Amino acid sequence: MSAPAAVAFVKAHGLGNDFLLLDAAAVDDPARLARAICARQTGVGADGIVLLGPAEGADASFRIFNADGSEAELSGNAMRCAVAWLAEERGLGPGARLRLLTRVGLRAHELLERRGQRFVFRSEIGRPVFEPARIPLAPPAPVPVPAVGLPLEVAGRQLSATVLWMGNPQCVLLVDELERLDWQRLGPAIERHPWFPERVNASFGCVVAPDRVVARFWERGVGPTRASGTGSCAVAVAAALAGRTGRRVQIETELGELAVLWRDDDVVELVGPAELVARGTFWLPQLEAH
Repeated sequence: MSAPAAVAFVKAHGLGNDFLLLDAAAVDDPARLARAICARQTGVGADGIVLLGPAEGADASFRIFNADGSEAELSGNAMRCAVAWLAEERGLGPGARLRLLTRVGLRAHELLERRGQRFVFRSEIGRPVFEPARIPLAPPAPVPVPAVGLPLEVAGRQLSATVLWMGNPQCVLLVDELERLDWQRLGPAIERHPWFPERVNASFGCVVAPDRVVARFWERGVGPTRASGTGSCAVAVAAALAGRTGRRVQIETELGELAVLWRDDDVVELVGPAELVARGTFWLPQLEAH
């Protein structure tokens, strides 16, 4: 099937983690489109694209492709952006519930408040998984489960990491200071560390109170991002496992806060904003140059 001349998009962000939302039926080659449209100088610019389509038993199907064209399993911020678009299109208000069918199953979202084009949702991200084969984590020797305080040699440094699956592979480093940590140098080395056969998202968290963590994020296939939903959930789980916080935590990102609750039923719940910021058309002939 030949590609259409252009594709329509809606741009949205969750605390600066930005995405382009598209109708799945209008996209033939999502990896190629993601690389072109997400380019910040020659495209529209975003951390990734989200494709929404029909799905039995859900309000929409959900697929996400990173800026480098790789497909991710899940994204907390991208899901909130997606359901904000659905809520806008359907004229929904607080109390509305929406479900997305993702690569890792159904994920439920409740609209808590809306002010103009800014929405706040409570989202069920899922249960953390610690089995190495599921993450996947492939060190040369067996590791404890959960892998808390795992020695990880990166860029000539010995680091202590917590590794888990939070809908996608996550490596969390709890540190005493973020200001002096060159996390943007460590991030790409962690992402492509040989112990992670499918690469990994790297999150860096500094616990500042029993219910508060400051965090920074390096996302697989994207690079540094202003926020991360699944990364925030992973940081909260890691901090709780280390005994440094409770199971209800505020995560301070560069542009605002996300609230994470690791419930008694083991499901991790995330509350945060999503804002619709633009509509537009991307001209597909630009793909020829990529």
